Amino acid sequence: MRPSFKHPRPGGVLDNAEARGAHCPMAIEIETESGGDPAPPSTPSPLTLPSRMRSLRVLAETRRLALAVLPLGASIGLVAALALTGIERFEALLQGQGVRTWAMVATPLLALLLTGLWLRFSGLGEVSLTKDLAQARHHPLATFRLLPSLGKAVACTLTIGLGGSAGVEGPARWLGAAVGAQFHQLFRRLARRFPWARRLLAQPGVIVMAGSAAALAAVFRAPISGALLATEYEGDLSADRLAPSLAASASGFLAFIALRGTTPLLGAQHSYHLMAREIFWALPLGLGCAVAASFYRRLLRFGRHHLGRLPLPVRGGLAGLGLLLLALPGAWLWPGLPVTQGGGIELVEHLLRGGTPSSQALAFLALKLAATSLTFAGGGVGGTWLPSVTMGAALGAAFEAWAGLGQPGLFVLVGTSAFTGAVHRSLLTPVVFLAETTGQAALVVPALVATVAAYQATGSE
Repeated sequence: MRPSFKHPRPGGVLDNAEARGAHCPMAIEIETESGGDPAPPSTPSPLTLPSRMRSLRVLAETRRLALAVLPLGASIGLVAALALTGIERFEALLQGQGVRTWAMVATPLLALLLTGLWLRFSGLGEVSLTKDLAQARHHPLATFRLLPSLGKAVACTLTIGLGGSAGVEGPARWLGAAVGAQFHQLFRRLARRFPWARRLLAQPGVIVMAGSAAALAAVFRAPISGALLATEYEGDLSADRLAPSLAASASGFLAFIALRGTTPLLGAQHSYHLMAREIFWALPLGLGCAVAASFYRRLLRFGRHHLGRLPLPVRGGLAGLGLLLLALPGAWLWPGLPVTQGGGIELVEHLLRGGTPSSQALAFLALKLAATSLTFAGGGVGGTWLPSVTMGAALGAAFEAWAGLGQPGLFVLVGTSAFTGAVHRSLLTPVVFLAETTGQAALVVPALVATVAAYQATGSE
């Protein structure tokens, strides 16, 4: 008998034995020379790559991680650190001039009006970062073309920089993916001229997700959460995409903390202890978050349905006027506290100090919920994760003041996980996000209970 070797055609732009080792396991068939009966089949065994092919595959993946994915993540982390430092210095300058309080009231109107005008006259039309990221899973390079990407980045800057109720994690995730797409284009051009560069190419979707994960890891100061949020799609986590996302997320996080330090995003004021009553009370909090999240999602759809019929500048002007009116109570009752502007991390820090009456916490929730709905119904461009965290914190603070369990801030943080899980239809990522951004292991169990309850009680879109 004579063995014959058949290899499937390798895909991508890889070559020689490395391409076969990375993508195509070797198939071996046994045929007879004289046309007699074939040899009896042997007992099937698990398919394993020959040691040389396995070594080549490991070498190829290591080379891509070291020379492509890790530098991409580190560069995005550095850019995120520099951008955040610049924003904070600008805000400090405004505060030093004594204009910050009045700007907090007036600029949201400009935010949506200018965003609408920019989207209308630039030809971009209505922008949805969520739809872009979903489309990028199938057509990453077509989604993140250079000039439209720059135009959408301007829209994000106008919405968030001038006081719209949206989070910086949305544009950070989107811009990280766009940088990843351009990074892949650069290596593809190099591969046409230099054969060695072909060995650094990966699937464009993998690089796009890696860039997105690095940006989220820097913004959240949470490498695992960044990778999970970038990779998870409708409850599915793909291992071949999660691995490079984790690598890029880690390098982005390290580059970020090299400039910004290791201060957690949600710095808890107390150390919490896990007790049975906290787990018991987490269940009704999760159900309350489910009700509030369902109302928030319906309000979003209602606003988009009715304001969506108007031209973008008109829509932005009307929604911006609503934001201005919503900002007035906050500026009058809680001066210096951005209740309706931005992602809301400063409001979460305020709630974590404890002592917030339930009526005040519910007022925070209502104002933030209405402002976020108006921002996106009016054509604003930004993220919804951090506003969801803020709304969950407000609801948790109200529940905590009512229950009086003696651990200030615990249910504020548990509420962030439950509300975010209900809004974004995610179970694992909000809990990991909470554990990483607080460094409090005792929060994991009550957060799991509350998040599962909120997820199960909230219907899908």
